[in-house]
Amino acid sequence: MTTTHELPDHTAAASDRVLPVLAVDLVTDPALLGGLADLARGLEDSGVGALTLSDGGLHPIHVAAHLAPLTGSIGLLPRTDAVYVEPFHLATQLMSLDHISHGRAGWLLSAETDPAVPATVGRAVLDLDATAREAADVLEAARRIWDSWAPDAVVRDVERGLYVDASRLQYADVEAETFSVRGPAITPRSPQGLLPVLVADADRAAVGERVTTELADGRVLDLDVSGGALTGAVSTLIREATTRTSDAASVRLVRLVGLDLETDPLGTVAELANALRAEGLIAPSPTPRQDLRTQLGLEPATFRPDPARRGDRARPTREESA
Repeated sequence: MTTTHELPDHTAAASDRVLPVLAVDLVTDPALLGGLADLARGLEDSGVGALTLSDGGLHPIHVAAHLAPLTGSIGLLPRTDAVYVEPFHLATQLMSLDHISHGRAGWLLSAETDPAVPATVGRAVLDLDATAREAADVLEAARRIWDSWAPDAVVRDVERGLYVDASRLQYADVEAETFSVRGPAITPRSPQGLLPVLVADADRAAVGERVTTELADGRVLDLDVSGGALTGAVSTLIREATTRTSDAASVRLVRLVGLDLETDPLGTVAELANALRAEGLIAPSPTPRQDLRTQLGLEPATFRPDPARRGDRARPTREESA
């Protein structure tokens, strides 16, 4: 099992806690693609609240997009890099996933540390401090892009030939250490507005302290079940991580990693989910069309207009601003 972090010995009142959602991690192995939709629907019926998708050869966002119209209530969180990517494209891909899943999309943010990856996108290797800064910058940029369309920006006024009210758009205007984004998005505001962004235990060191403790919407408690999903052991780890003051509010997802797909994974997960819910340790199964923010116990994301960034006002070019 994954080792949990040392926590102060103070308990939180159970009534104040948001119960974490049970998730299963699936690796996007091309060999699994043929049966992946059936597996996802089976896990959904077994009481799993979310799927995280880790890169196993197919891009996690693409696999999540494949599963979105084939499932009805389960959350979909691709685990994908925030560093060696184009921030604008990443943000719009995740917005599109939120659209096609009707608000069930999230982002399991990771930071790539494989030294072979930067060369594939023409970049130099970043050290750990620079990697953490980049991850924070990309997350903040993504949220600016997601929040660049008001919910009522699309007007579809046929008589005036007007599709969108430009005054209800706003520029992202991000100037980060290694990139800039003008915006706004090329995709209308998605159902959740701001997608939930979580950090798994396995990624905490790479993404850095600021993303983990200040910017992300919560922690993903990783539980390695490759040796078997023993209910007693899983219950103990969840209880330890979710009943102590410093971590109780941050654990939003309990992720089963290494689930054996060869020996009745659906039966194993159903039995575990029922036992954990009976103990009051995980959230209820999601209902159809319930968005992921609601399932995770996050407040709805309201549009935050900034008059200085309104989309119907002329913007100077970078050269003019210099």
